[in-house]
Amino acid sequence: MPDVGFRKWLDLTYDEMTDDYAVVSIDLDGDKVNVRGVGHGGVVASLIDIAMGTAAGGGNYDTRKRLVATQELKVNYLAPAKGTRLTARADIVRAGRRAIVVRCDVTTDLGVLCATALGTFMTRRVASGDPARFQSGADEA
Repeated sequence: MPDVGFRKWLDLTYDEMTDDYAVVSIDLDGDKVNVRGVGHGGVVASLIDIAMGTAAGGGNYDTRKRLVATQELKVNYLAPAKGTRLTARADIVRAGRRAIVVRCDVTTDLGVLCATALGTFMTRRVASGDPARFQSGADEA
């Protein structure tokens, strides 16, 4: 299933996805920067949330192993998100049965660490829009 809605508009690239971490990147085109030409804080936070959710879920919509939802997210903006591309690397700190703690760093294509974050993701029940492989209940969290 391709990204839809807001995720589609962000036009993300899923660079790496494993059971332990995810690397997701985004191009900073004119719609994703603020009036100073810097990556908008909401875009940076969205990139972080998606990278962390991808790590917590063990993949994107097509490949994920666990159904998760963001429970808590804290972002520290460290420097302006300048450049043309941002890359977020999200690593699982600890995965329990019901909660997964993930950390994430965002760097610019200029090599600047512009944000860092910590989040908690909860495993969730199967919903009607989830992939068919979860509908059987065999992998229900």
